[in-house]
Amino acid sequence: MRNTQHRYASLDGLRGVAALSVVLYHALLVVPAVSVLYVEKADASPLSPEWWLFRTPLRLIMPGHEAVLIFFVLSGFVLTLPLLTHKQTVRSVLAYYGRRILRLYIPVWGAVAFALLLAVVIPRDPTMGSSWMATHVPPTVSAVWHDLVLVLGTSNLDSPLWSLTWEVWFSLLLPVMFVLLKVARVHDWWLGGIALMIALSAISRFPAVLDALPQAWLTGGMLQYLPVFGIGMILASRRDTIAELAQRVRAWWPVVAATLLLLISPSLIPTGPTYTPVAALLAAVSLVGVGGVVVLALESPLAKRLQSKPVQWAGTRSFSIYLIHEPILVAAALLTRANGWLPWLFVALAAIPVILVAAEGFYRAVERPSMLLSQRVGRAINAKKTPSTTLGVVEGETSVRANPSAAR
Repeated sequence: MRNTQHRYASLDGLRGVAALSVVLYHALLVVPAVSVLYVEKADASPLSPEWWLFRTPLRLIMPGHEAVLIFFVLSGFVLTLPLLTHKQTVRSVLAYYGRRILRLYIPVWGAVAFALLLAVVIPRDPTMGSSWMATHVPPTVSAVWHDLVLVLGTSNLDSPLWSLTWEVWFSLLLPVMFVLLKVARVHDWWLGGIALMIALSAISRFPAVLDALPQAWLTGGMLQYLPVFGIGMILASRRDTIAELAQRVRAWWPVVAATLLLLISPSLIPTGPTYTPVAALLAAVSLVGVGGVVVLALESPLAKRLQSKPVQWAGTRSFSIYLIHEPILVAAALLTRANGWLPWLFVALAAIPVILVAAEGFYRAVERPSMLLSQRVGRAINAKKTPSTTLGVVEGETSVRANPSAAR
């Protein structure tokens, strides 16, 4: 395989941008006028500040849910790469599970402890502020237990953990999904395979589909989100084809603009609070944009911008930023009692540097040690020498590199 170092480094940058967009998204949800759009599915008053942020391309400032879907595609892409380049054995699969479980759970447990500490020091008050703030109730033993286990759903002690439920399920099912895609020879009809993944995710939210599913609270989420990981898996299987196709593009910026508009299309066209066929179509179109953003990070001129030092820093700390930012924002809102546009903006601007500094501390104290431990466990389970050149794909580090010591 040809050298793609710079391309995969750009995926780290994309992670950083996505994480920061989630921070902005949650920061703005403290404002009641914004929260009502997302939590209660209301519509914005024309030309109001929230209307500009929700119904126009300015929505790109805070594509919170879409950013999480980008994370899912990236996970599918990155975790599939070793399966494509190394022969899989029972030992290697066990090593993968050892690495992945430690890589996910140790930072999550650290984040739960951090959120719980803040919730004790600054008690949650569901009567204060926006409808989103109202979902942050005082923690219970059951809530903390669910957050620690993840696979049975999570609470709003640290609400971004909801996505980790599906990260864990995908990680557990990855070998099975890979075999299914291989047996179905999706590599040969990859565009159709991506279209199938998008269709499955889009139809999953219809009430009739949910009513037909057993344990719909779990299987409905799987049907909605596991195909998004599948998009990343398929993109990984045809990454060289995508690179070849990208070379034929003569003007990238119209492609970039169109992709970003597709990404936020559900916000640009009002559909109401119910999930209608039009809403399903827009959800599918948005997933086209999600996959397109990952392709742009790989092949377009955006790749170089995503490799700048500040963006790369955010990329390597993206998991830490994602895990700890929300409890800090909630604590800041509760402490200051600010929720109007102007007072909260001043508080939020002060809180964001705090989040970044805290994320750096969390990365050094919790996340980085968990990465090193997961690598050691993976080597111990493999317990054999690996080739001198390996595909060094570590969750959160999405570059391909020569690695004589076989870090994984």
